[in-house]
Amino acid sequence: MNNRATALGVVVWLVTLGPVAAAVAGTTRGGPPVKLVPPVAAPVAPAVGPLEPDDLPAPQPEVAHHDAVDLPTIPDFQLAVTEPGFRAPRELQVRGKRLLGTELKVKGYVTWIYDCAAALASANPQISPPRLRSAIDSDPALCEYPKLYLGDTKNTPRSASLWVVDMPRAPTRQERVMLAKDELKAWPVLPRLAVGDYVVITGTWAQQSPHAEHNSGGLLVYKAVELAAPSAPPAASEPADRELAAEPLVVAAPPLRKAVDASLRDVSIQHLNACNQAIAAKRYEAAIPACQAATRAWDGNHLAWYATASAYMARGAWRDAAETIDRAVALRPDQAMYQLYRGISHYELARLQAREELAARRGPRPDEGAIDVPPSKLDAARDALQRAIRLGPELWRAHYYLGRIHRDLDEDRAAAEQFTLAVKTNPGYRFGYIALVELYRRWGYVDQSLVVAALGAMHVPAADAADLWLEIGMAYDAKASDDKAIAALGKAIAIAPDNASAKLQRGRIYFRKGDTANARRDLEDVVRSTDERADTAKQLAAQMLARLAGESSASAVGRTTCNGPTPCRVMAAPYSGWGQDNPVTRM
Repeated sequence: MNNRATALGVVVWLVTLGPVAAAVAGTTRGGPPVKLVPPVAAPVAPAVGPLEPDDLPAPQPEVAHHDAVDLPTIPDFQLAVTEPGFRAPRELQVRGKRLLGTELKVKGYVTWIYDCAAALASANPQISPPRLRSAIDSDPALCEYPKLYLGDTKNTPRSASLWVVDMPRAPTRQERVMLAKDELKAWPVLPRLAVGDYVVITGTWAQQSPHAEHNSGGLLVYKAVELAAPSAPPAASEPADRELAAEPLVVAAPPLRKAVDASLRDVSIQHLNACNQAIAAKRYEAAIPACQAATRAWDGNHLAWYATASAYMARGAWRDAAETIDRAVALRPDQAMYQLYRGISHYELARLQAREELAARRGPRPDEGAIDVPPSKLDAARDALQRAIRLGPELWRAHYYLGRIHRDLDEDRAAAEQFTLAVKTNPGYRFGYIALVELYRRWGYVDQSLVVAALGAMHVPAADAADLWLEIGMAYDAKASDDKAIAALGKAIAIAPDNASAKLQRGRIYFRKGDTANARRDLEDVVRSTDERADTAKQLAAQMLARLAGESSASAVGRTTCNGPTPCRVMAAPYSGWGQDNPVTRM
Protein backbone atom coordinates (compact mmCIF):
# COMPACT_ATOMS: atom_id res chain seq x y z
CA MET A 1 0.00 0.00 0.00
CA ASN A 2 1.46 3.38 -1.02
CA ASN A 3 0.35 6.82 0.11
CA ARG A 4 1.82 10.26 -0.70
CA ALA A 5 2.18 13.33 1.46
CA THR A 6 3.03 16.59 -0.20
CA ALA A 7 5.70 17.85 2.16
CA LEU A 8 8.56 18.89 -0.09
CA GLY A 9 7.65 15.89 -2.21
CA VAL A 10 7.83 13.43 0.69
CA VAL A 11 7.04 9.93 -0.51
CA VAL A 12 5.31 7.83 2.15
CA TRP A 13 4.89 4.07 2.18
CA LEU A 14 4.16 1.19 4.53
CA VAL A 15 6.71 -1.59 5.02
CA THR A 16 5.57 -5.19 5.36
CA LEU A 17 6.61 -6.98 8.54
CA GLY A 18 8.74 -10.08 8.26
CA PRO A 19 10.86 -11.12 5.26
CA VAL A 20 10.83 -8.61 2.42
CA ALA A 21 11.80 -9.38 -1.15
CA ALA A 22 15.22 -7.90 -1.78
CA ALA A 23 14.84 -4.46 -3.34
CA VAL A 24 17.05 -3.30 -6.16
CA ALA A 25 18.63 -0.46 -4.21
CA GLY A 26 20.63 2.32 -5.75
CA THR A 27 18.79 2.45 -9.07
CA THR A 28 16.18 4.85 -10.34
CA ARG A 29 14.50 5.07 -13.72
CA GLY A 30 16.91 6.01 -16.47
CA GLY A 31 20.01 6.31 -14.29
CA PRO A 32 23.42 6.50 -16.03
CA PRO A 33 26.35 4.32 -15.03
CA VAL A 34 28.22 5.76 -12.07
CA LYS A 35 31.63 5.14 -10.61
CA LEU A 36 31.53 2.59 -7.81
CA VAL A 37 33.38 3.59 -4.65
CA PRO A 38 33.52 2.07 -1.18
CA PRO A 39 30.41 2.75 0.93
CA VAL A 40 30.49 5.71 3.30
CA ALA A 41 30.76 4.66 6.92
CA ALA A 42 27.73 5.30 9.10
CA PRO A 43 28.13 7.69 12.05
CA VAL A 44 27.17 4.94 14.50
CA ALA A 45 29.15 2.33 16.38
CA PRO A 46 31.36 0.21 14.09
CA ALA A 47 29.64 -2.92 12.88
CA VAL A 48 30.62 -6.08 14.75
CA GLY A 49 29.50 -9.62 14.11
CA PRO A 50 27.95 -10.92 10.91
CA LEU A 51 26.78 -8.72 8.03
CA GLU A 52 23.76 -9.26 5.79
CA PRO A 53 22.19 -7.76 2.68
CA ASP A 54 19.82 -4.86 3.26
CA ASP A 55 16.24 -6.05 2.60
CA LEU A 56 14.48 -2.73 3.21
CA PRO A 57 12.85 -1.38 0.03
CA ALA A 58 14.26 1.71 -1.65
CA PRO A 59 12.21 4.90 -1.21
CA GLN A 60 10.12 5.78 -4.21
CA PRO A 61 11.91 8.36 -6.38
CA GLU A 62 10.19 11.72 -6.81
CA VAL A 63 9.85 11.89 -10.58
CA ALA A 64 7.20 13.36 -12.88
CA HIS A 65 5.77 11.74 -15.98
CA HIS A 66 5.81 14.39 -18.66
CA ASP A 67 5.86 15.31 -22.32
CA ALA A 68 8.86 16.98 -23.93
CA VAL A 69 9.23 20.76 -23.53
CA ASP A 70 11.17 22.70 -26.16
CA LEU A 71 13.10 25.37 -24.26
CA PRO A 72 15.38 28.05 -25.79
CA THR A 73 19.04 27.33 -26.35
CA ILE A 74 21.03 28.40 -23.31
CA PRO A 75 23.02 31.60 -24.05
CA ASP A 76 26.75 31.90 -23.45
CA PHE A 77 26.51 34.03 -20.25
CA GLN A 78 29.76 35.87 -20.95
CA LEU A 79 30.94 39.21 -19.63
CA ALA A 80 33.10 41.71 -21.47
CA VAL A 81 36.67 41.98 -20.25
CA THR A 82 37.19 45.28 -18.39
CA GLU A 83 40.32 47.22 -17.58
CA PRO A 84 41.60 47.09 -14.00
CA GLY A 85 39.89 49.70 -11.85
CA PHE A 86 36.76 49.92 -14.04
CA ARG A 87 33.42 48.13 -14.20
CA ALA A 88 31.08 47.37 -17.10
CA PRO A 89 27.28 47.89 -17.01
CA ARG A 90 26.30 44.26 -17.49
CA GLU A 91 28.90 43.14 -14.95
CA LEU A 92 27.25 45.31 -12.30
CA GLN A 93 23.78 44.09 -13.23
CA VAL A 94 24.70 40.43 -12.78
CA ARG A 95 27.52 40.60 -10.23
CA GLY A 96 26.81 43.83 -8.39
CA LYS A 97 25.17 42.64 -5.19
CA ARG A 98 28.46 42.41 -3.31
CA LEU A 99 29.47 45.91 -4.49
CA LEU A 100 26.45 47.77 -3.07
CA GLY A 101 27.49 50.91 -1.21
CA THR A 102 30.85 51.27 -2.95
CA GLU A 103 32.09 54.02 -5.27
CA LEU A 104 32.88 52.75 -8.77
CA LYS A 105 34.10 53.89 -12.17
CA VAL A 106 31.91 52.46 -14.95
CA LYS A 107 32.77 52.54 -18.66
CA GLY A 108 30.09 52.22 -21.31
CA TYR A 109 28.01 53.75 -24.09
CA VAL A 110 25.15 56.17 -23.44
CA THR A 111 22.01 54.41 -24.73
CA TRP A 112 19.37 56.95 -23.58
CA ILE A 113 19.28 60.40 -21.99
CA TYR A 114 16.36 62.01 -20.22
CA ASP A 115 15.23 65.03 -22.24
CA CYS A 116 12.92 67.22 -20.20
CA ALA A 117 11.97 69.54 -23.06
CA ALA A 118 11.06 66.62 -25.34
CA ALA A 119 9.07 64.92 -22.60
CA LEU A 120 7.13 68.11 -21.84
CA ALA A 121 6.52 68.74 -25.53
CA SER A 122 5.09 65.24 -25.95
CA ALA A 123 2.77 65.70 -22.97
CA ASN A 124 1.82 69.30 -23.90
CA PRO A 125 1.42 69.39 -27.70
CA GLN A 126 -0.77 72.50 -27.47
CA ILE A 127 2.09 74.62 -26.11
CA SER A 128 4.75 76.07 -28.38
CA PRO A 129 8.45 75.20 -27.85
CA PRO A 130 9.43 78.76 -26.83
CA ARG A 131 6.74 78.80 -24.15
CA LEU A 132 7.90 75.39 -22.89
CA ARG A 133 11.48 76.57 -22.63
CA SER A 134 10.32 79.65 -20.77
CA ALA A 135 8.24 77.51 -18.41
CA ILE A 136 11.23 75.28 -17.64
CA ASP A 137 13.38 78.35 -16.92
CA SER A 138 10.71 79.67 -14.58
CA ASP A 139 10.03 76.36 -12.85
CA PRO A 140 12.82 73.72 -12.95
CA ALA A 141 10.59 71.37 -10.91
CA LEU A 142 8.66 70.67 -14.14
CA CYS A 143 11.59 68.38 -14.98
CA GLU A 144 12.81 65.18 -13.42
CA TYR A 145 16.38 64.98 -12.16
CA PRO A 146 18.63 64.25 -15.16
CA LYS A 147 19.39 60.56 -15.74
CA LEU A 148 20.67 58.29 -18.46
CA TYR A 149 21.16 54.66 -19.38
CA LEU A 150 24.59 53.08 -19.92
CA GLY A 151 25.25 49.91 -21.94
CA ASP A 152 28.16 47.68 -22.87
CA THR A 153 27.55 48.47 -26.57
CA LYS A 154 25.93 51.28 -28.55
CA ASN A 155 22.91 49.11 -29.37
CA THR A 156 22.29 47.75 -25.88
CA PRO A 157 18.50 48.03 -25.31
CA ARG A 158 17.27 50.17 -22.45
CA SER A 159 15.90 47.07 -20.72
CA ALA A 160 19.47 45.73 -20.49
CA SER A 161 21.21 49.04 -19.74
CA LEU A 162 22.43 50.40 -16.42
CA TRP A 163 20.53 53.26 -14.82
CA VAL A 164 22.54 56.36 -13.81
CA VAL A 165 20.52 58.75 -11.64
CA ASP A 166 20.63 62.02 -9.67
CA MET A 167 22.74 63.80 -12.26
CA PRO A 168 23.11 67.60 -11.98
CA ARG A 169 21.14 69.90 -14.26
CA ALA A 170 22.35 73.09 -15.85
CA PRO A 171 21.28 76.37 -14.18
CA THR A 172 18.22 77.98 -15.71
CA ARG A 173 18.30 81.40 -17.37
CA GLN A 174 16.84 83.02 -14.25
CA GLU A 175 19.37 81.25 -12.01
CA ARG A 176 22.22 82.45 -14.16
CA VAL A 177 20.97 86.00 -13.66
CA MET A 178 20.07 85.80 -9.99
CA LEU A 179 22.86 83.67 -8.50
CA ALA A 180 26.19 85.11 -7.37
CA LYS A 181 29.29 84.38 -9.42
CA ASP A 182 30.71 82.14 -6.67
CA GLU A 183 27.49 80.12 -6.63
CA LEU A 184 27.52 79.69 -10.39
CA LYS A 185 31.20 78.78 -10.30
CA ALA A 186 30.46 76.06 -7.74
CA TRP A 187 27.58 74.69 -9.82
CA PRO A 188 28.42 71.15 -11.01
CA VAL A 189 29.40 71.16 -14.67
CA LEU A 190 27.96 68.38 -16.81
CA PRO A 191 29.57 67.93 -20.24
CA ARG A 192 27.25 67.88 -23.23
CA LEU A 193 26.40 64.23 -23.78
CA ALA A 194 24.68 62.43 -26.64
CA VAL A 195 23.35 58.94 -27.18
CA GLY A 196 26.22 56.82 -28.48
CA ASP A 197 28.94 58.63 -26.50
CA TYR A 198 31.49 56.45 -24.72
CA VAL A 199 31.93 57.71 -21.17
CA VAL A 200 33.42 56.95 -17.77
CA ILE A 201 30.94 57.64 -14.96
CA THR A 202 31.95 57.68 -11.32
CA GLY A 203 29.23 57.01 -8.78
CA THR A 204 27.98 54.96 -5.87
CA TRP A 205 26.39 51.59 -6.63
CA ALA A 206 23.13 51.43 -4.65
CA GLN A 207 19.50 50.34 -4.71
CA GLN A 208 18.03 53.74 -3.82
CA SER A 209 19.24 57.25 -4.52
CA PRO A 210 19.00 60.40 -2.35
CA HIS A 211 16.26 61.65 -4.70
CA ALA A 212 14.17 58.49 -4.15
CA GLU A 213 14.97 56.61 -7.35
CA HIS A 214 14.80 52.89 -6.62
CA ASN A 215 15.92 49.71 -8.36
CA SER A 216 16.30 46.41 -6.50
CA GLY A 217 18.74 45.30 -9.19
CA GLY A 218 21.02 48.29 -8.60
CA LEU A 219 21.55 51.81 -9.90
CA LEU A 220 24.52 54.18 -10.09
CA VAL A 221 24.18 57.41 -8.10
CA TYR A 222 26.09 59.98 -10.15
CA LYS A 223 29.22 61.75 -8.94
CA ALA A 224 31.20 62.63 -12.11
CA VAL A 225 31.40 61.89 -15.82
CA GLU A 226 34.02 62.29 -18.52
CA LEU A 227 34.07 61.49 -22.21
CA ALA A 228 36.49 58.72 -23.17
CA ALA A 229 37.73 56.79 -26.15
CA PRO A 230 36.54 53.19 -26.40
CA SER A 231 39.18 50.63 -25.55
CA ALA A 232 40.30 48.15 -28.18
CA PRO A 233 37.80 45.26 -28.35
CA PRO A 234 39.02 42.37 -26.20
CA ALA A 235 40.20 39.28 -28.03
CA ALA A 236 37.68 37.22 -26.09
CA SER A 237 35.13 37.55 -23.35
CA GLU A 238 35.73 36.02 -20.00
CA PRO A 239 33.37 33.21 -18.97
CA ALA A 240 30.81 34.37 -16.46
CA ASP A 241 31.14 31.20 -14.38
CA ARG A 242 34.18 30.42 -12.33
CA GLU A 243 35.67 26.96 -12.73
CA LEU A 244 33.14 24.50 -11.41
CA ALA A 245 34.06 22.13 -8.60
CA ALA A 246 34.80 18.54 -9.54
CA GLU A 247 31.85 16.17 -9.20
CA PRO A 248 31.93 14.08 -6.03
CA LEU A 249 32.35 10.32 -6.04
CA VAL A 250 29.12 8.33 -6.01
CA VAL A 251 28.32 5.07 -4.22
CA ALA A 252 26.24 2.96 -6.59
CA ALA A 253 26.04 -0.41 -4.82
CA PRO A 254 24.15 -1.04 -1.56
CA PRO A 255 26.52 -1.78 1.33
CA LEU A 256 25.97 -4.73 3.63
CA ARG A 257 24.43 -3.92 6.96
CA LYS A 258 24.99 -5.20 10.45
CA ALA A 259 22.77 -8.23 11.06
CA VAL A 260 19.67 -7.32 13.07
CA ASP A 261 17.45 -9.44 15.27
CA ALA A 262 14.14 -10.10 13.50
CA SER A 263 12.05 -9.05 16.50
CA LEU A 264 13.86 -5.69 16.82
CA ARG A 265 13.46 -5.18 13.10
CA ASP A 266 9.71 -5.84 13.30
CA VAL A 267 9.26 -3.44 16.22
CA SER A 268 11.17 -0.76 14.33
CA ILE A 269 9.06 -1.33 11.20
CA GLN A 270 5.85 -1.02 13.21
CA HIS A 271 6.95 2.40 14.50
CA LEU A 272 8.05 3.40 11.00
CA ASN A 273 4.64 2.52 9.57
CA ALA A 274 2.97 4.63 12.26
CA CYS A 275 5.33 7.49 11.42
CA ASN A 276 4.53 7.25 7.70
CA GLN A 277 0.80 7.21 8.35
CA ALA A 278 1.14 10.38 10.44
CA ILE A 279 3.18 12.06 7.68
CA ALA A 280 0.53 11.11 5.11
CA ALA A 281 -2.02 12.88 7.33
CA LYS A 282 0.37 15.85 7.75
CA ARG A 283 0.50 15.25 11.51
CA TYR A 284 4.22 15.87 11.76
CA GLU A 285 4.24 16.38 15.53
CA ALA A 286 3.00 12.80 15.88
CA ALA A 287 5.21 11.47 13.08
CA ILE A 288 8.53 12.53 14.57
CA PRO A 289 8.21 10.63 17.91
CA ALA A 290 7.06 7.51 16.04
CA CYS A 291 10.06 7.65 13.73
CA GLN A 292 12.40 8.29 16.64
CA ALA A 293 11.00 5.18 18.35
CA ALA A 294 11.78 3.25 15.15
CA THR A 295 15.44 4.33 15.17
CA ARG A 296 15.78 3.68 18.91
CA ALA A 297 14.61 0.12 18.36
CA TRP A 298 16.99 -0.33 15.41
CA ASP A 299 19.42 2.42 14.49
CA GLY A 300 20.15 0.75 11.15
CA ASN A 301 16.62 1.50 9.88
CA HIS A 302 17.58 4.03 7.23
CA LEU A 303 13.96 4.41 6.10
CA ALA A 304 13.08 5.65 9.58
CA TRP A 305 15.91 8.22 9.51
CA TYR A 306 14.67 9.32 6.08
CA ALA A 307 11.07 9.61 7.26
CA THR A 308 12.14 11.59 10.34
CA ALA A 309 14.04 14.01 8.14
CA SER A 310 10.98 14.30 5.87
CA ALA A 311 8.84 15.38 8.82
CA TYR A 312 11.44 17.91 9.98
CA MET A 313 11.68 19.31 6.44
CA ALA A 314 7.91 19.69 6.26
CA ARG A 315 8.09 21.80 9.42
CA GLY A 316 11.06 23.84 8.19
CA ALA A 317 13.26 22.52 11.01
CA TRP A 318 16.38 22.51 8.87
CA ARG A 319 18.97 21.84 11.58
CA ASP A 320 17.17 18.70 12.75
CA ALA A 321 16.45 17.69 9.15
CA ALA A 322 20.12 17.97 8.12
CA GLU A 323 21.36 16.03 11.14
CA THR A 324 18.78 13.27 10.64
CA ILE A 325 19.10 12.79 6.89
CA ASP A 326 22.88 12.51 7.34
CA ARG A 327 22.20 9.29 9.28
CA ALA A 328 20.18 7.84 6.40
CA VAL A 329 22.85 8.80 3.86
CA ALA A 330 25.59 7.26 5.99
CA LEU A 331 23.71 3.95 6.04
CA ARG A 332 22.70 3.97 2.36
CA PRO A 333 24.72 6.49 0.35
CA ASP A 334 23.54 4.79 -2.85
CA GLN A 335 19.96 6.08 -2.44
CA ALA A 336 19.18 9.05 -4.69
CA MET A 337 16.29 10.29 -2.55
CA TYR A 338 18.47 10.38 0.56
CA GLN A 339 21.07 12.42 -1.30
CA LEU A 340 18.34 14.74 -2.59
CA TYR A 341 16.96 15.39 0.88
CA ARG A 342 20.47 15.88 2.23
CA GLY A 343 21.15 18.48 -0.44
CA ILE A 344 17.90 20.35 0.25
CA SER A 345 18.34 20.26 4.04
CA HIS A 346 21.94 21.46 4.00
CA TYR A 347 21.15 24.21 1.47
CA GLU A 348 18.22 25.53 3.50
CA LEU A 349 20.27 25.25 6.69
CA ALA A 350 23.09 27.30 5.13
CA ARG A 351 20.58 29.99 4.11
CA LEU A 352 18.98 29.92 7.56
CA GLN A 353 22.36 30.46 9.24
CA ALA A 354 23.23 33.29 6.83
CA ARG A 355 19.82 34.87 7.50
CA GLU A 356 20.33 34.64 11.26
CA GLU A 357 23.78 36.23 10.98
CA LEU A 358 22.39 39.03 8.83
CA ALA A 359 19.48 39.60 11.23
CA ALA A 360 21.94 39.94 14.10
CA ARG A 361 23.56 42.82 12.21
CA ARG A 362 20.57 44.49 10.53
CA GLY A 363 17.48 43.57 12.52
CA PRO A 364 14.93 40.77 12.71
CA ARG A 365 13.63 41.05 9.11
CA PRO A 366 16.59 41.18 6.73
CA ASP A 367 16.04 41.59 3.00
CA GLU A 368 16.10 38.14 1.37
CA GLY A 369 18.03 39.59 -1.55
CA ALA A 370 20.83 40.64 0.82
CA ILE A 371 21.43 37.10 2.11
CA ASP A 372 24.85 35.96 0.93
CA VAL A 373 25.85 32.41 1.85
CA PRO A 374 29.63 31.81 1.95
CA PRO A 375 30.56 29.38 -0.85
CA SER A 376 32.18 26.92 1.59
CA LYS A 377 28.82 26.58 3.38
CA LEU A 378 27.25 25.23 0.18
CA ASP A 379 29.73 22.42 -0.45
CA ALA A 380 27.78 19.70 1.39
CA ALA A 381 24.51 20.60 -0.32
CA ARG A 382 26.08 20.81 -3.77
CA ASP A 383 27.86 17.47 -3.46
CA ALA A 384 24.72 15.70 -2.24
CA LEU A 385 22.60 17.11 -5.07
CA GLN A 386 25.19 16.14 -7.67
CA ARG A 387 25.16 12.61 -6.27
CA ALA A 388 21.37 12.57 -6.33
CA ILE A 389 21.34 13.56 -10.01
CA ARG A 390 23.95 10.96 -10.93
CA LEU A 391 21.88 8.28 -9.20
CA GLY A 392 18.51 9.63 -10.37
CA PRO A 393 18.69 11.97 -13.39
CA GLU A 394 14.90 12.44 -13.37
CA LEU A 395 14.86 13.98 -9.87
CA TRP A 396 13.62 17.39 -10.99
CA ARG A 397 13.83 18.92 -7.54
CA ALA A 398 17.54 18.05 -7.39
CA HIS A 399 18.08 19.98 -10.65
CA TYR A 400 16.15 22.96 -9.28
CA TYR A 401 18.09 23.14 -6.00
CA LEU A 402 21.43 22.61 -7.71
CA GLY A 403 20.50 25.48 -10.02
CA ARG A 404 19.88 27.68 -6.99
CA ILE A 405 23.30 26.81 -5.58
CA HIS A 406 25.01 27.61 -8.90
CA ARG A 407 23.11 30.90 -8.97
CA ASP A 408 24.23 31.73 -5.43
CA LEU A 409 27.82 31.00 -6.48
CA ASP A 410 27.55 33.29 -9.55
CA GLU A 411 27.81 30.26 -11.83
CA ASP A 412 24.95 31.49 -13.97
CA ARG A 413 25.33 29.32 -17.06
CA ALA A 414 25.48 26.21 -14.89
CA ALA A 415 22.41 27.53 -13.05
CA ALA A 416 20.55 27.97 -16.35
CA GLU A 417 21.43 24.40 -17.33
CA GLN A 418 20.02 23.00 -14.09
CA PHE A 419 16.87 25.16 -14.16
CA THR A 420 16.33 24.02 -17.75
CA LEU A 421 16.63 20.39 -16.68
CA ALA A 422 14.24 21.03 -13.77
CA VAL A 423 11.62 22.26 -16.25
CA LYS A 424 12.26 19.43 -18.71
CA THR A 425 11.94 16.76 -16.03
CA ASN A 426 8.84 18.37 -14.52
CA PRO A 427 7.11 20.83 -16.88
CA GLY A 428 4.42 21.45 -14.27
CA TYR A 429 6.82 22.95 -11.70
CA ARG A 430 6.32 26.72 -11.87
CA PHE A 431 9.32 27.66 -9.71
CA GLY A 432 11.66 26.11 -12.27
CA TYR A 433 10.28 28.42 -14.95
CA ILE A 434 10.35 31.47 -12.68
CA ALA A 435 13.97 30.92 -11.63
CA LEU A 436 15.05 30.53 -15.27
CA VAL A 437 13.07 33.60 -16.39
CA GLU A 438 14.57 35.77 -13.66
CA LEU A 439 18.07 34.60 -14.50
CA TYR A 440 17.61 35.38 -18.20
CA ARG A 441 16.13 38.81 -17.55
CA ARG A 442 18.91 39.77 -15.14
CA TRP A 443 21.37 39.13 -17.96
CA GLY A 444 19.26 41.08 -20.47
CA TYR A 445 18.13 37.96 -22.34
CA VAL A 446 14.59 39.29 -22.58
CA ASP A 447 13.51 37.18 -25.57
CA GLN A 448 14.52 33.95 -23.84
CA SER A 449 12.79 35.04 -20.64
CA LEU A 450 9.56 35.69 -22.53
CA VAL A 451 9.63 32.28 -24.26
CA VAL A 452 10.24 30.44 -20.99
CA ALA A 453 7.51 32.34 -19.16
CA ALA A 454 5.01 31.67 -21.97
CA LEU A 455 5.84 27.95 -21.91
CA GLY A 456 5.32 27.95 -18.17
CA ALA A 457 1.89 29.54 -18.51
CA MET A 458 0.98 26.75 -20.96
CA HIS A 459 2.16 23.84 -18.80
CA VAL A 460 1.43 24.94 -15.24
CA PRO A 461 -2.18 24.57 -14.02
CA ALA A 462 -4.07 27.78 -14.79
CA ALA A 463 -4.85 28.40 -11.12
CA ASP A 464 -1.09 28.41 -10.32
CA ALA A 465 0.04 30.50 -13.30
CA ALA A 466 -0.35 34.01 -11.85
CA ASP A 467 3.38 34.45 -11.24
CA LEU A 468 4.14 33.31 -14.78
CA TRP A 469 1.74 35.86 -16.29
CA LEU A 470 3.49 38.41 -14.10
CA GLU A 471 6.79 37.34 -15.65
CA ILE A 472 5.29 37.60 -19.15
CA GLY A 473 4.05 41.10 -18.35
CA MET A 474 7.47 42.18 -17.08
CA ALA A 475 9.15 40.75 -20.18
CA TYR A 476 6.79 42.71 -22.45
CA ASP A 477 7.40 45.79 -20.29
CA ALA A 478 11.15 45.35 -20.85
CA LYS A 479 10.43 45.21 -24.61
CA ALA A 480 8.34 48.43 -24.33
CA SER A 481 5.19 46.57 -25.45
CA ASP A 482 2.87 48.32 -23.02
CA ASP A 483 -0.46 46.95 -24.26
CA LYS A 484 0.76 43.33 -24.23
CA ALA A 485 2.28 43.87 -20.81
CA ILE A 486 -0.99 45.25 -19.43
CA ALA A 487 -2.93 42.32 -20.89
CA ALA A 488 -0.55 39.75 -19.36
CA LEU A 489 -0.56 41.47 -15.98
CA GLY A 490 -4.34 41.56 -16.12
CA LYS A 491 -4.36 37.76 -16.43
CA ALA A 492 -2.06 37.50 -13.42
CA ILE A 493 -4.38 39.69 -11.39
CA ALA A 494 -7.48 37.77 -12.54
CA ILE A 495 -5.92 34.57 -11.15
CA ALA A 496 -4.54 36.20 -7.97
CA PRO A 497 -6.44 39.43 -7.19
CA ASP A 498 -4.16 40.15 -4.22
CA ASN A 499 -0.94 39.94 -6.25
CA ALA A 500 0.72 43.22 -5.23
CA SER A 501 3.65 42.73 -7.61
CA ALA A 502 1.40 42.46 -10.66
CA LYS A 503 -0.67 45.49 -9.62
CA LEU A 504 2.45 47.56 -8.98
CA GLN A 505 3.86 46.64 -12.38
CA ARG A 506 0.58 47.40 -14.18
CA GLY A 507 0.16 50.62 -12.19
CA ARG A 508 3.64 51.73 -13.25
CA ILE A 509 2.79 51.18 -16.91
CA TYR A 510 -0.49 53.08 -16.59
CA PHE A 511 1.45 55.81 -14.77
CA ARG A 512 3.95 56.01 -17.61
CA LYS A 513 1.17 56.09 -20.24
CA GLY A 514 -0.59 58.94 -18.43
CA ASP A 515 -3.66 56.82 -17.58
CA THR A 516 -3.95 58.29 -14.11
CA ALA A 517 -7.31 56.74 -13.19
CA ASN A 518 -6.17 53.16 -13.78
CA ALA A 519 -2.75 53.90 -12.30
CA ARG A 520 -4.31 55.26 -9.12
CA ARG A 521 -6.62 52.25 -8.81
CA ASP A 522 -3.78 49.72 -9.01
CA LEU A 523 -1.38 51.68 -6.83
CA GLU A 524 -3.94 52.25 -4.09
CA ASP A 525 -4.57 48.48 -4.04
CA VAL A 526 -0.84 47.92 -3.57
CA VAL A 527 -0.65 50.37 -0.67
CA ARG A 528 -3.56 48.55 1.01
CA SER A 529 -1.87 45.15 0.62
CA THR A 530 -1.38 43.13 3.80
CA ASP A 531 1.31 40.92 2.25
CA GLU A 532 4.45 41.23 4.39
CA ARG A 533 6.60 40.65 1.29
CA ALA A 534 5.15 43.74 -0.41
CA ASP A 535 6.93 46.37 1.71
CA THR A 536 9.11 47.66 -1.14
CA ALA A 537 6.18 47.54 -3.58
CA LYS A 538 4.07 49.58 -1.15
CA GLN A 539 6.81 52.22 -0.85
CA LEU A 540 7.07 52.57 -4.62
CA ALA A 541 3.28 52.71 -4.99
CA ALA A 542 3.04 55.42 -2.32
CA GLN A 543 5.74 57.42 -4.09
CA MET A 544 3.84 57.30 -7.41
CA LEU A 545 0.54 58.15 -5.72
CA ALA A 546 2.21 61.18 -4.16
CA ARG A 547 3.30 62.31 -7.58
CA LEU A 548 -0.18 61.75 -8.96
CA ALA A 549 -1.59 63.88 -6.18
CA GLY A 550 1.01 66.60 -6.70
CA GLU A 551 2.38 65.99 -3.21
CA SER A 552 5.89 64.98 -4.20
CA SER A 553 8.52 67.47 -3.10
CA ALA A 554 9.83 67.40 -6.64
CA SER A 555 6.46 68.42 -8.12
CA ALA A 556 5.34 72.03 -8.35
CA VAL A 557 2.36 71.35 -10.61
CA GLY A 558 -0.68 69.66 -9.07
CA ARG A 559 -2.54 68.86 -12.29
CA THR A 560 -2.56 65.33 -13.71
CA THR A 561 -3.98 66.17 -17.14
CA CYS A 562 -2.04 67.87 -19.91
CA ASN A 563 -4.50 69.87 -21.98
CA GLY A 564 -4.38 73.42 -20.60
CA PRO A 565 -2.42 76.53 -21.48
CA THR A 566 0.09 75.97 -18.67
CA PRO A 567 2.73 73.20 -19.13
CA CYS A 568 1.96 69.99 -17.29
CA ARG A 569 4.84 68.25 -15.64
CA VAL A 570 5.57 64.76 -16.97
CA MET A 571 5.31 62.30 -14.08
CA ALA A 572 7.90 59.67 -14.94
CA ALA A 573 7.29 56.42 -13.12
CA PRO A 574 10.18 55.45 -10.83
CA TYR A 575 12.22 52.63 -12.26
CA SER A 576 11.66 49.31 -10.54
CA GLY A 577 13.91 46.52 -11.68
CA TRP A 578 13.01 42.98 -10.65
CA GLY A 579 16.02 40.78 -10.07
CA GLN A 580 16.67 37.45 -8.44
CA ASP A 581 15.50 38.79 -5.08
CA ASN A 582 11.92 38.91 -6.36
CA PRO A 583 9.84 36.99 -3.78
CA VAL A 584 8.15 34.88 -6.48
CA THR A 585 11.47 33.13 -7.15
CA ARG A 586 11.50 31.61 -3.68
CA MET A 587 9.65 28.52 -2.55
